[in-house]
Amino acid sequence: MESVFYCAEKISRQVSLVGRSMNRIFKAARQCGYLKNIKDPIDPRDAKKIPREKIVYLCTGSQGEPMGAMKRIIKGIHPDVFIEKEDTIIFSSKIIPGNEKKLYSLHNEIVKKEVELITEETDFVHVSGHPNRDDLKDMYNWVKPESIIPVHGEHRHMNEHIKFAKEMQIPHALRIEDGDIVKIFPGKYPAIIDKAPSGRMYLDGNIAVGENSQSIKERRNLSLNGYLEITLILSNSGKLSKPIISYKGIPEKDYDEKIIFEMEDEIYNTCKTFSMKNKNQEKNLIEMVKQNCRKIIKDRTGKKPFTNINIARL
Repeated sequence: MESVFYCAEKISRQVSLVGRSMNRIFKAARQCGYLKNIKDPIDPRDAKKIPREKIVYLCTGSQGEPMGAMKRIIKGIHPDVFIEKEDTIIFSSKIIPGNEKKLYSLHNEIVKKEVELITEETDFVHVSGHPNRDDLKDMYNWVKPESIIPVHGEHRHMNEHIKFAKEMQIPHALRIEDGDIVKIFPGKYPAIIDKAPSGRMYLDGNIAVGENSQSIKERRNLSLNGYLEITLILSNSGKLSKPIISYKGIPEKDYDEKIIFEMEDEIYNTCKTFSMKNKNQEKNLIEMVKQNCRKIIKDRTGKKPFTNINIARL
């Protein structure tokens, strides 16, 4: 941030901070004694009155966050900052693994607007927020800890950190995973003593559910394979009326005979093998109709729809 302010002053530009976290960072830095010898940033509302060649915006949203300032600017919904042809956008961040799709989408939107795009992939602009080995070495020499518990990064990163700690003669290093409960005191060294429930949670409507919840599994199945519902209407004497068949999300070829007719024939043939008066056989009948009709759709379309069979007796 200080480098941007310094460079902006050299080329006679003013700096405006866009996004709540950008302003929080600036405020925290000032409170910690940094950014003392720079000009104060200007409010984005006032920056609109300054010629475009005299302004630099420092924006949040470097990872393509939907509500980050950068995303809103590119979508044209930011109230104060607008992008124009021949402007330049610099991403000084690396792409965090997992964010590639949304960030490349954002980069493409920028390029479509004929705005110059500079990233760490093309230019030496990346600014790391992480300490390197020499920084960690200094910290360990200052603090001289008895124990360390790496918590940042993936397992391979934490393993590397533990190796480095051994090189620095730190007596104890503890490798932990999400959910591990660590007792720090009493005892000479920290130790894992229990496991807490952990993992991803989804907000399904207004209910929090686990990632393996039945409702999520069912909707995934529906989205991939579609839905089939069959209602068998039986009279008291056990006579079967024309079955009611409905389905959603199942593809059909226009020139083929409708799947529905084939399923109707299969249902009649299946029902002939059961005593329709016997209610005790309903469970087996439902299962057989379900299997046979799903097989027809699987053979025709490759789909295995979520299937529901109803029996109504009049």
